[in-house]
Amino acid sequence: MSESRVKSLSKMAPMALLALALLAVPALALAAGPGGMHTPGAHLQMLAQKLNLTEEQQASAKQLFADFQAKMAPIHQAQKALHTQLKAALAVANPDAATVGQVVIQMHQSRAQMKPVMTAFHQQLEALLTPEQLATYKQMQAAHPAFRHNWGGGSNPSQ
Repeated sequence: MSESRVKSLSKMAPMALLALALLAVPALALAAGPGGMHTPGAHLQMLAQKLNLTEEQQASAKQLFADFQAKMAPIHQAQKALHTQLKAALAVANPDAATVGQVVIQMHQSRAQMKPVMTAFHQQLEALLTPEQLATYKQMQAAHPAFRHNWGGGSNPSQ
């Protein structure tokens, strides 16, 4: 392998690691339990309290959260497997930039699968709310951008 190719590849590995941080961390944070982002149950409880949800709204929201979790589970599993592959690819003495880059691309594609699921969840949840509750919900999202991103309102799947 030529010296310029080796230099080029060695420069790509840190970029791939940065891409990992930008792509994988939000997905893993969403999957995190206690100590990470809110669990769906805790998130629902917080929403019920802040928005003063009725029993019927809470039951509907609980079902939405359960459906959301079921749809996201295989995507999270794929993300975990890809994360493991990436760690292994980067753990070798001289990481192969092509291998690392390919795994990062797969992670990005997997992450992009989350957007429609999250968007649908967000829209369905908003449809349950009264105009007053919706206004409060939008204020909560505006005040906490991570809330919006992690629960369905994010606009860029690579964020």
